[in-house]
Amino acid sequence: MSFAHPQFFWALPLVLLLFLWAWRRKEHSVGFSSISLLSGFEESTRLRWRRFPEVLTVLAILLLIVAAAGPQVSASRETSTQRGVAIELLVDISSSMDMSIEGAGQSMTRLEAVKQVLQNFILGDGDKVSGRPNDLLGLITFARYADTACPLTSASDALADIVSHLEVEDRPNEDGTAYGDAVALAAARLKNMGKSRDALGWGAKVKSRVIVLLTDGENNCGRHLPLEAAALAKAWGIRIYVISLGGDLFSETYVQGGKKFVLDAGPSEGEQILERMAEETGGIFRSVDDVESLSAVYKEIDMLEKSEIETEGYHSFDPLFWPFGWSALLALCLGVTLSATVLRSVT
Repeated sequence: MSFAHPQFFWALPLVLLLFLWAWRRKEHSVGFSSISLLSGFEESTRLRWRRFPEVLTVLAILLLIVAAAGPQVSASRETSTQRGVAIELLVDISSSMDMSIEGAGQSMTRLEAVKQVLQNFILGDGDKVSGRPNDLLGLITFARYADTACPLTSASDALADIVSHLEVEDRPNEDGTAYGDAVALAAARLKNMGKSRDALGWGAKVKSRVIVLLTDGENNCGRHLPLEAAALAKAWGIRIYVISLGGDLFSETYVQGGKKFVLDAGPSEGEQILERMAEETGGIFRSVDDVESLSAVYKEIDMLEKSEIETEGYHSFDPLFWPFGWSALLALCLGVTLSATVLRSVT
């Protein structure tokens, strides 16, 4: 048990001193030349209990002081440790994500494929991917602007539902690809998590912080350059896993001896930047062009080494004023009743 206002206990010594002073003041004696005449008398029960009402009065005052001090049940703090990481999922929703992609014998849009794979990543697919039940996951979408679709949370079902409702940004004035801004925003979210209870509803200490960036184009708008954002993530100990969707490779076709040859010139400048972002932060870079390879990359990321998340929960205080207050009232009423009846004295 603890007390919300312990300063009221300073009144206890004063009350006790006043009680002792009053007690000693009432103690008096009458002088007799001889007590032989009183030798046959015994002290009555009323006489032995004559000071009991005063004791009850002092007890009532002491109980009121305790009640005023704000007694309460001590808050219990629960600390639990589980294995997990903090992951910000970054998803490109620019108009190019409406292009089709092949997978599982059917054609679907790139965004639909990403939504399907992401939901399996979050909740598990019942086979090789177990989901991320012990992780803190957040979702940031970006086209011309980066937006927080879901703050970091351990509510996997809610996050998966948000993912299922993602739509391509088809407004011309909102279209574009600003993954530099998205990475900078995600890095700031991960850096500042746990500094306030607003981030999670809990205090949190997370050792491993990761950004998973998926895009199908080059950064062409926004305030932050991609490598600038990656430098922030690196400085804050955040790894970036990059997925380039669409297989953006330069190739050159030529004909020699009546035969056609295709010469891959390697990744484009945009993919080189994405690869560098991953390498400099200790992450990985993967380029995919179908649903199967996209799913395989998320399965690879699912194998991340898990670190510990330590959470602390607090219960509210339960006040105990009334038990002490009612006890004080009962003691006071009993003392007054005894003084006016069976223990009444005439002075």
